[in-house]
Amino acid sequence: MQNLSYTNIVLALLILYVVIKRQLEPRTVKFKPEFFIIVILFGIASVGDAVNKQHLDVSQSNIYVFGILSVISAAIFAALRAWSYKFWLDDDGLVMREGNWLTIVWWIIGIGMHVAVDQMWNKSSVTLLLYLGITLLIQRGLVWYRASSKYPKEISANITAQQKDQDRHSKRRERRRDRHER
Repeated sequence: MQNLSYTNIVLALLILYVVIKRQLEPRTVKFKPEFFIIVILFGIASVGDAVNKQHLDVSQSNIYVFGILSVISAAIFAALRAWSYKFWLDDDGLVMREGNWLTIVWWIIGIGMHVAVDQMWNKSSVTLLLYLGITLLIQRGLVWYRASSKYPKEISANITAQQKDQDRHSKRRERRRDRHER
């Protein structure tokens, strides 16, 4: 189980580095949950592996209590980070967002608390990826909600830009697939 715990820590640190770096840069507000759902699925697989193959020894009631508290913690810290964002319109009329030093503080406190409780609960970090996926998904949803509330008319330009990006990526994938099929 120690290897699984180390793997989760390394993956979580990599994800955190990329996510925090991006949260501190001015970015267009988008709602694309796919990446976070993948992280959640990896987290579920990690916990399942720890329970089934590594024989993580926890009672079912402990799993429910820890799970509920983890989701509540993930939601609270996601909300605090989303609240710390600044929103504005760029020259193209797109709603932009940017985190700040408070965003980092909420990350440090939230992750620190989760890792500490995880260590006390099961002496590992097998739930870290799951926690990250959930908290990031909630944060993204709350950022979208705040931006939509502040700029209800202008957010439609973000939706259009996001759809154009998705169409461009789909066409690129189709061209690659066509080249490989030849």
